[in-house]
Amino acid sequence: MITFIATSHNETYSAYMFISSLKLQTKHNWKCIIYNDGPNDFIKNVVTQFNDNRITYYESDKPNGFWGHYSRQSALKYVDTEFLIQTSIQDYYIPTTVEEILNVSSFSDLILFNCLHNHFNYNVLNSTPKIDRVDWGCHAVRTKIAKSVGIQQPESSTCDGIFVENCLKYSGLRYYKIEKILTTHN
Repeated sequence: MITFIATSHNETYSAYMFISSLKLQTKHNWKCIIYNDGPNDFIKNVVTQFNDNRITYYESDKPNGFWGHYSRQSALKYVDTEFLIQTSIQDYYIPTTVEEILNVSSFSDLILFNCLHNHFNYNVLNSTPKIDRVDWGCHAVRTKIAKSVGIQQPESSTCDGIFVENCLKYSGLRYYKIEKILTTHN
């Protein structure tokens, strides 16, 4: 089972696309925690409209900013599945994402995959475990490792790369790369 931690801030309609991409998954053993940076009635209502008990909504009391890193750290405590993907509500996943990850999860602790990325004019971000070559949403990790490593330097735009590099230092970590595009980051 995989939990998606999807951070949000002032987004609105992207919530429909993100949740729809999860509901179209070929494997249905996923959960989603949407954690908003401050109150957001629009996204809370979208979650209610989907009426899916796999999707839960949380929010911080006030906005913290910094690309959702604080929200990711806050949401970690709610994850009870073996794997998680820390992402954004602006990301969309192809229908076989959960299936692709679960296919390699028995022999992997950290799984990277490629994405189409808006910062690269929607060209491929060929994810590698380096600070400037990985993004939230382009990797799955065992929850126990994510909780152990934690979100370091949340004020940094390279927090995602720092997280992956810290995961690689985890004792006995097994790393795997899926050479496919599984997501689009808007």
